[in-house]
Amino acid sequence: MKSLYRRTLLKKLFVLLFAIFSFKYIKIIQAMEKAPYHHLEDGTFRNPPGSPVRDWSNARRQGNFFKFFYEGIVKKRIFGKKQIPDFIPDGHLISEELAIKNFKESKDSFSITWLGHAAFLIKINGTIILTDPFLSEHAGPSLVGPKRFVRPGINVKNLPNIDIILITHNHYDHLDTKTLKSISRKKEIRVIVPLKLKKILQNQGYQYIDELDWYDQVVTNNVKIKSLPAIHWSRRLGQKRNETLWCGYSISGEDKKIYFSGDIAYGDVFKEIGINDGGYDLSIVPIGAYEPREMMRTSHVTPEEAIKVTKDVKSKKILGMHWGTIRLSAENLWEPPERFSKEALKLGYNENQILKMSIGETVSI
Repeated sequence: MKSLYRRTLLKKLFVLLFAIFSFKYIKIIQAMEKAPYHHLEDGTFRNPPGSPVRDWSNARRQGNFFKFFYEGIVKKRIFGKKQIPDFIPDGHLISEELAIKNFKESKDSFSITWLGHAAFLIKINGTIILTDPFLSEHAGPSLVGPKRFVRPGINVKNLPNIDIILITHNHYDHLDTKTLKSISRKKEIRVIVPLKLKKILQNQGYQYIDELDWYDQVVTNNVKIKSLPAIHWSRRLGQKRNETLWCGYSISGEDKKIYFSGDIAYGDVFKEIGINDGGYDLSIVPIGAYEPREMMRTSHVTPEEAIKVTKDVKSKKILGMHWGTIRLSAENLWEPPERFSKEALKLGYNENQILKMSIGETVSI
């Protein structure tokens, strides 16, 4: 009798445990089905379908770290090339005095000012937007990281009153806490970031922060900002890889629309963006930091791939960024805009559609 009772009890316990684990498994499957593709179960993120895949093996990571540390910190070189080039081409940078004067005197309702790398002032319908603010000496924590070889177009202390800051991802050459701390009127600025980046902005003193997932949008100052998918990755000191999201942005005013891509590799998602949000008056896309391809192809487009992106998203005018400020890769520093223009002309853009800017210059669109 006792044996029968024990068997019955064990049977009921087994059924109960099976039900519990089955319920948990079903909940996990349901959660995975509901979550967007780029959201992983562990809370990290991944690139859209059809994106190039990166080799993250431990051996390669450790080898690269020690090589980069020795070259970058000790020898002041990256990929065997000098961080600081021997010469800067004429016209690459205008004086800060002229940059401030031109910005203030521009009466057009839609203009852009290049501050260097991926940092721009975008004026649209009276609203001033600052993108990916990196205006300090080094792209990294403390004095670690590549040193800029040209000063910002406008120093952070001389910036106009900013209404909105857009940040595409957490790499140091796009999210620079030294710059962010130095910006005035922090309590009045609206900051828009990808998912899980809010805390780092709060730590810099900002209060109005919107975290957006891909295709989320906000409207502020009569400007619509929409987060768009991007092919890249994220990591900072103290964070695990891909802990925070990365994105591009669609910026829409009353009669103008801009695509600001952030850092991107090339993949199928840009055709998707062209279908869902495409038709831009201007696209600002990265054209530097693409060699060696084995390493960079999953993070950064070539100048030719950048043109494929602008074609995919259906852009009238195009502008190359992410070059001519710091060395991040092995290519000739002055090569990207030449290759960008050549490919653009080859694929049907004309000279008036290809914007060529000096750092500090303001252009009306």
